[in-house]
Amino acid sequence: MLTTFERQLFRQFLFVNAVYLCVILGLFTVIDLFDNVDDFVNHSDGQPLTIMISIASYYGKMGMFIFDAASVPMIAMSGLTTLLLCKRRGQVKPFLSAGIPTYRVLAPALLMGACVMVGLKMVNREVFLGDAVHHLHSSRGGGGAETLHLVAPRYDHASQILIDGWAVYPHTQRIEKAAFVLPPEIAGQDMICLKADEAEFYPRQGKRPSGWLLRNANPPMAEIPLTEQGKSYLLRSKQSENIFVVSDVTPDLIYKAKESSGFLSTAQLVERINSPAIDNNTARDLEFNFHARVIEPFLTGLMIWISIPVILQKESRGMIVNAGECGFWLFAVIGSTYAVRFLPALQVAEPVQAAWIPLLLTTPLTVWMLDRVET
Repeated sequence: MLTTFERQLFRQFLFVNAVYLCVILGLFTVIDLFDNVDDFVNHSDGQPLTIMISIASYYGKMGMFIFDAASVPMIAMSGLTTLLLCKRRGQVKPFLSAGIPTYRVLAPALLMGACVMVGLKMVNREVFLGDAVHHLHSSRGGGGAETLHLVAPRYDHASQILIDGWAVYPHTQRIEKAAFVLPPEIAGQDMICLKADEAEFYPRQGKRPSGWLLRNANPPMAEIPLTEQGKSYLLRSKQSENIFVVSDVTPDLIYKAKESSGFLSTAQLVERINSPAIDNNTARDLEFNFHARVIEPFLTGLMIWISIPVILQKESRGMIVNAGECGFWLFAVIGSTYAVRFLPALQVAEPVQAAWIPLLLTTPLTVWMLDRVET
């Protein structure tokens, strides 16, 4: 059970997080809206209520992505701010005079608050962001339902089918003017370009595999000399003019794949890593994202642990100096999580190794600082 002081500290920590979140969302909304308010007006019927609803809808969806990206730095700065308030008010001195260790007074409430914020981030990512990535690139005021993106052609490495087209609509999961290039292993001795007015992606459901339904496909199924391997990747549809192409290449993989992969749910990440349709470079990026998520809660807890001895150190030279030093160490830890992303590309470390480097560096730093805390 938390004591009265710990409950007060816990509520204060959550309150500071809420203030920082409101400030971040408010600044983003005001700055972005100042430059792009014409987009909301042009996509509406001119009614003020319609414009306000469009603005609230767009920035409400964007708020989920901002919270996911800013939550860890926000938690670290909230811990720093809460400790500064405690030191300024002299709330820790009476406990130290009673012989209670500093970490016993502060750590439980702050770590529990950090757990709550990390839990909210996990719920946001696992429940909302996995199926809402298309909102990240949606047009302002357009509702995002039919936002057009140019297709970046991608191979399905399981079947060697090249998936191409004119435009992709992520919200409705379809490709306009689709062109699927079938290799000889699928279509016989020659390559065949399978064209369709529209291709719609269907996720895996029960015994039905995931894939693309090509409507009004040309050439039709009867004119394609399928091999035995091809018969497992090209399936007949109930409508003779349609063809179902089995594939794990989802719409977000053929536009802004790297940006979208960071917002997938953990289940989607694991499924995509294990999919034979994904190339090695993409799989390595996904592995890095997966392990970065595993260490994130531990790294957040260590940043809270570092803040305590720096803000409440024995030989303090003033609150401003302590705050600056604490901000430096927190910035170094957070910056390392971004710096290690370049190591696999430079062939310095494997993606899994690179993802764990910040935790391996922060842990001894935390132990080294334990003796600095005021007792």
